Amino acid sequence: MRRIAAVLLSVALLGLNSAAVLAAADTEDSCALEAVSLEGQADLAYYPFANRDEAGQLRLVVSARGVCRLGFALLPTSDAQLMGPGRPLNFAFRNRGDQVVPLNGNEQRWIQFEETARGKEAEFTISLPRGQARRAGDYRNNFVARIFVNGRPVQDIDFQLSVRVAAQADLHVAGNGEGQLGRSTVMNFGRLETGETLTALLAVRANSAYNLAVSSENNGQMRHVSLAGEDTAVPYTASLDGQQLNLQGGGDRRDFSIPNDGEQMRNISVQIGDTSGKMAGRYRDTLRVTVTLLE
Repeated sequence: MRRIAAVLLSVALLGLNSAAVLAAADTEDSCALEAVSLEGQADLAYYPFANRDEAGQLRLVVSARGVCRLGFALLPTSDAQLMGPGRPLNFAFRNRGDQVVPLNGNEQRWIQFEETARGKEAEFTISLPRGQARRAGDYRNNFVARIFVNGRPVQDIDFQLSVRVAAQADLHVAGNGEGQLGRSTVMNFGRLETGETLTALLAVRANSAYNLAVSSENNGQMRHVSLAGEDTAVPYTASLDGQQLNLQGGGDRRDFSIPNDGEQMRNISVQIGDTSGKMAGRYRDTLRVTVTLLE
C-alpha cells in the first residue's frame, strides 16, 4: 500500500521574450536581429520515484534580416545544477537529437535552426533523470542563453529555471522466500507452533519524514478460515524493527525521519503465540501497511 502527497511542480522561465534590434556586420555580409525570444513550458512535474525521466521544452525564436549564420550557447551563472532545500538536482539541456548541450558558453554550431513563419527556431529539452530522491520543494538556478551571428556573440538572454520537486512515498514488501519486491506477500508458517517467527522486509522510498501504519484484519489474531467459536483463534505478536506493535485495537503506527538517498529497509516480524488446545485447520490474518508523508 502507498499513500502519496503530491505537490505541483513547475518550470518557470523569467526574463523571456526579450526583444532587441542588433546588427552584426562583417566585410562580406550583414545580419540584423529584429527580435529574440525564449519560450518555456510551465507546470512540469518531477516525481523522484516515477519510472520515467521528466522533461520540459524550451524554444528559441530568432527573427532576423540578411545573411545570418546563427549559433547558440548555454552557460550557468553559478553551478550547473538546480539548488534547493536538499542536495542539488541534476538535469541537462538536450537538442532534438537527444544530444546534451554543454553549459560552457562556447558556440554550438551543430544546433539546428529551422525556418518557420516566425523566423528561425531551435528546440531544446530540459531533461530531469529519474530516481533523484531530493527533499520536496523548489530548486532553481539562473542561466544565460547566448546568441551568435556569423561566429560572434551578439546577445545574451538571462533566464531562471525553477523546478518544484513533489513530495512522494512508495512502499514494497518482500517475504522471506524468494525475496522479490511487490505489493503483497504471504508469511506461510506451515504447521503452527508456539514461538515460531517469520519476518518480511519493507522497502520504503520517501523524500521526507514518513509514518508507517500497520493494521490487522483480526485485531492481532489468526482466525480459523472455516470455523468460529471457542479455540478458533491463535494470538500472535507483530513487531516493526523490533518494537512490538499493538494491533488489538486494529492498528499501530511509527514515525521515521527522512531516509538517506530516499530509501530505507524496515523489518516486520510475526511471532506465533500459544497454540495449545486450538482447533485443527487453517488460520489466517491480513496485515496492511500504509506509508504516509509527514511533511
